[in-house]
Amino acid sequence: MEIVTHLRSLPSPKTLIIDSALSRYSARSSSSLSSYSSSSSCSSSEIAPPDDSLGSEILSKMKDPRISEQESALISLRRATRESSDRRISLCTPTLLAALRPLLGSRYKMIQNNAVAALVNLSLEPRNKVPVMRSGAVPALVEVLRCGHDEARDNAAGAIFSLSLEDDNKAAIGVLGAVPPLLHLFARPSEGARARRDSGMAIYHLCTLGTNTKRVAKGARAVVGVAKEGGELGMVAMMVVCRLAGCAEGRAALMDADAVSAIVELLRKSSSAEEEYCVGALYGMSKGGLRFLGMARAAAAAEVVASVAEKESAGEAVREMARRTVMVIRGEMEDGSDSVEFDSGVSWRKRLNEFISSDSDGVNNSF
Repeated sequence: MEIVTHLRSLPSPKTLIIDSALSRYSARSSSSLSSYSSSSSCSSSEIAPPDDSLGSEILSKMKDPRISEQESALISLRRATRESSDRRISLCTPTLLAALRPLLGSRYKMIQNNAVAALVNLSLEPRNKVPVMRSGAVPALVEVLRCGHDEARDNAAGAIFSLSLEDDNKAAIGVLGAVPPLLHLFARPSEGARARRDSGMAIYHLCTLGTNTKRVAKGARAVVGVAKEGGELGMVAMMVVCRLAGCAEGRAALMDADAVSAIVELLRKSSSAEEEYCVGALYGMSKGGLRFLGMARAAAAAEVVASVAEKESAGEAVREMARRTVMVIRGEMEDGSDSVEFDSGVSWRKRLNEFISSDSDGVNNSF
């Protein structure tokens, strides 16, 4: 059984945020490796230059009613698209995508596993993301997330993560119902770390669109639960929490989920990287009016956040957000509105968006 690599992209704050423990996440945007088992075998030496005959052969076998021929075609497609950018481009045709789409829902494990993995590989190429989306594959991927075979479900999360990096895809992915199964997968401790991480990252990127943020807000309690787990998944959850804290619906949902006390508790024992996101989340929620004030004071948040404001290692933007949050909690300034500005003239909403924005626009996951 061959071990293949999965390069994963995790965003980090913009340059205003300190280069702290989050550097391990930004590094992964180009080089982080995880190992996965594949049912097919392939090496880089086996990958030849693209040619029309390969696509024709794969397409012919995919349309063959015999399961053995379909499986052979999908293994060839998965192998060809794993490491060759040229192959990913040349094989991503409307005809091939149309033939691949029904195989995503196959009841045969090996067919479904290889079909979804091949689709992930095709989606890695930036120019392929919109054509894959337009092929109608997302409804099938959503169904795989809900009730697919284990490996296929993991890869479906990776495929939606990959597709969510393209701005033109975000609205359609949300409308097609991807958010609820992504939240379900992200929140289940019994699922594999890979599937949960990719689900969380897909949610994070989908939240850059306001309509999707409202959908994710319905699962705020689940996201806060993952944040409490800590570790890498907890970090991803806190990134999503920061997105939610940037809009009224998200703030209300977070407070319904008792996120204020949970985040204050995390802040008491967090690393510097987690600390930044905790402060960012509380800063966003500080625009939640009297309800936030009551919850923050009950959790003794002012003292904890004030300690961050005094840390030289915390970075200018984090200290500034911490100071403003403490002032709101102590009643030294009103929670205000979107027009409240920092000394630099930057509005609170722009500052929060800068904080949670990603430096990493790409993902390079091969299966």
